[in-house]
Amino acid sequence: MSNRTLMVTASLGVMSLMALTACGTDKSDDPKASGGSASATAEAFKGLTGDQISEKARVAMTKLDSFRVKGSMTTDGKHMTFDFAVAKRGACQGTFGTESASAEIRQVGGAAYMKGDEKFWREMGSEDGSSSEDTEALIEMLKGRWFKMPAQDAKADDKFPFCDIGTMFEKDEKEGHLTRKADTDVNGTPAVTLKGKDGAATQTLLVAAEGEPYALRLTAEGGKEPGSFDFSAFNKPVTVTAPPAGEVMDPEKLKG
Repeated sequence: MSNRTLMVTASLGVMSLMALTACGTDKSDDPKASGGSASATAEAFKGLTGDQISEKARVAMTKLDSFRVKGSMTTDGKHMTFDFAVAKRGACQGTFGTESASAEIRQVGGAAYMKGDEKFWREMGSEDGSSSEDTEALIEMLKGRWFKMPAQDAKADDKFPFCDIGTMFEKDEKEGHLTRKADTDVNGTPAVTLKGKDGAATQTLLVAAEGEPYALRLTAEGGKEPGSFDFSAFNKPVTVTAPPAGEVMDPEKLKG
């Protein structure tokens, strides 16, 4: 049951990997040509293509000690929301959920912890094909408690991507292309707009034009997994603590 939940979480990180990549060049990436103006924002990346700006953002994100990512997306036909604080060395904490269920996540000290509400565990039991009796028994065991999954025992595909800055912003060598469009701002921060296609989806990446070129927002419209990511709280301290031992369920008790 936990593996399926982790895979759903992992799917949230996939979109952030696709646009934050620099491939090819484009001589038409002049902000004037795409509707922008000769402003301080335009001067921030003067002479650079959209792909080159995107690569600067990707590298800047990998150098962060911490950040916050918040947003929503639709995956496997379900609308999901998420809000995570991320630190280096695999530590993170946050929440994600559907319209009717939610769960908390913490990863620290080489272990991952998950605490879902009753509806969350019931949905997971239904998706896994568990009997109603087994599902209700699980809900009773986990009521108000955290499920612990040792990170070292987890398969690579089951780990939380939000807890690894390097994984989230790993360079993607697949061919892609982003074109610079009109300048804008995100919550008052001047930003450049980069757009590109990924299959049926139109992706938009907004990059800070002042200070470090951090990714501020990434959206995907159309396609199979539309959604939006907002990045903030760059390098603000993140402290993640393991849940109290008395509130953690021993995974050995769930075997069988």
